[in-house]
Amino acid sequence: MPSMNRLLLVIKQTAFDSYTAQEVLARTAGRMLTFDRVRMARLKERHDTHMFQVERITEMLRERGVHTTSVMRDDVGAEHVRAADLVLALGGDGTTLIASHLIPDHCTPLLGVNTDRASLQDLATLYRSAEPLDMRRSTGHLCACSSVDVERVLGDVLEGGMEPTRLARLEVTVAGTTLAPALNDVIVAHPSPGAVSRYSVRVGGGRSADGDSPTATEVESDAGSSAGPATPLWFHVRSSGLRTCTSSGSTAAMRSAGGKPMHFTSRRMQFMDREPIYHDHIPPPSSGHGFYEPGEKMVLRWNSRVGTIFLDGAHVTHDVKMGDLITLSTGGPELRLYTSRWFRRNHADTWSTRPMREEPASGAPRGVGGVGV
Repeated sequence: MPSMNRLLLVIKQTAFDSYTAQEVLARTAGRMLTFDRVRMARLKERHDTHMFQVERITEMLRERGVHTTSVMRDDVGAEHVRAADLVLALGGDGTTLIASHLIPDHCTPLLGVNTDRASLQDLATLYRSAEPLDMRRSTGHLCACSSVDVERVLGDVLEGGMEPTRLARLEVTVAGTTLAPALNDVIVAHPSPGAVSRYSVRVGGGRSADGDSPTATEVESDAGSSAGPATPLWFHVRSSGLRTCTSSGSTAAMRSAGGKPMHFTSRRMQFMDREPIYHDHIPPPSSGHGFYEPGEKMVLRWNSRVGTIFLDGAHVTHDVKMGDLITLSTGGPELRLYTSRWFRRNHADTWSTRPMREEPASGAPRGVGGVGV
């Protein structure tokens, strides 16, 4: 009997499903809505591939005597996770990330399966093709396997022959409310990409003297007081928003923006102000990019009228308003994620074989919170 006998299958809802549902709703309302037929035909092919793999994996588990509960990604809840020994995300990176938000602690492991694997032809036309359609598939960065090796990997996991990787997650609190833990990254920004995001970041690790986050009253009173040993300093930023990430997310958008890749065992939090606005184009005494050490918290006050926190992409969001205090750190519960050798190599062998610790050059200013780079 497998060591894990209760599996929760979180199943991706494909783009073909979404577009088809929109067409049906439009017809019900007496309107005509038709998407590009060529694109829909290709999405239908990918939908069929995905569903074939879902049925194949379900049958594979049934033959092993494993009890499974299947829930569509948009319908899954915390109650489903609590009843499972293992969460199986069938889709790609997006499905794996959404499933991870529902795992509140390190007890329940997660395994992502890329059900629509990119072919050699897909990889050959990754950025350019003869048609103006972007048909790229999920890279499956967070998935431990694909349809090619799922039977072998699942067998190893169920029989205890494969150990999950413990990964840091971001903990985000807004006005005292803790949000779902984020595995990759968090963006705090104005909901309009064309608007300026205004926020003030507490300098020096984001911790008050007693280790707790300051209250809104303390923030307001500090604004008009002179700096002293017990008085925090605030760094005022105008930018396109703030991005923070874990080691898992350091090779994604953060790296594209010029950030530093991190070893997968690192528990540091990397931050970057997105396109900061400098007065008279003179950089302030901070690069707007750096790291917070484990145990440190970034504390910021949101100064725009409205704002949005994006957790691991655009699917999970939380609205913020002017005056809200937001804290970010890697204090979230670890996630036990089964990872591929490619994932671990991409976060280790290519870079340093130990957690990266970028220190500022001699005489360089400290970053907004932790170490500036």
